[in-house]
Amino acid sequence: MWLGSFRISGVTLLVVILTIMGVGVLGPQINILVQQRRDVADLAEQVRQKQLAIEDVEKQRARWDDPAYVRAQARERLFLVMPGDISFIVISDVPIAEKSLDKPSTTVQSTKSDWMRGIFNSVMVAGLSTATPAQLDAATKAAGTQ
Repeated sequence: MWLGSFRISGVTLLVVILTIMGVGVLGPQINILVQQRRDVADLAEQVRQKQLAIEDVEKQRARWDDPAYVRAQARERLFLVMPGDISFIVISDVPIAEKSLDKPSTTVQSTKSDWMRGIFNSVMVAGLSTATPAQLDAATKAAGTQ
């Protein structure tokens, strides 16, 4: 067998043992280093996001220095108006039911009462009658029941 002819010297054995021990000792340290670099990269991303948020807040703060922006916000948020302006507030908290649209009839319809004669009689009675309003109301009710 070839394994029998294979000889291991003391130096080779020492190098192999030191290599295994080095990997065993340095392995966790390398793992910690990789984890710390990952944490640093995550924190750098958080810092970048916070800086973007700070820039947005500074832009918003700069907008408030503009009087036109302040007026626009007062109109929108507080419903304030300038002198002479008219403000309309539409409150639509009631749902609108859709109405069915019926087609109008094509036939001519006649009314059940003669409104023209009613107006004429009303004018004549009001101008020519000597009856009191109570008597006229009683006569109207009596005529309506017949």
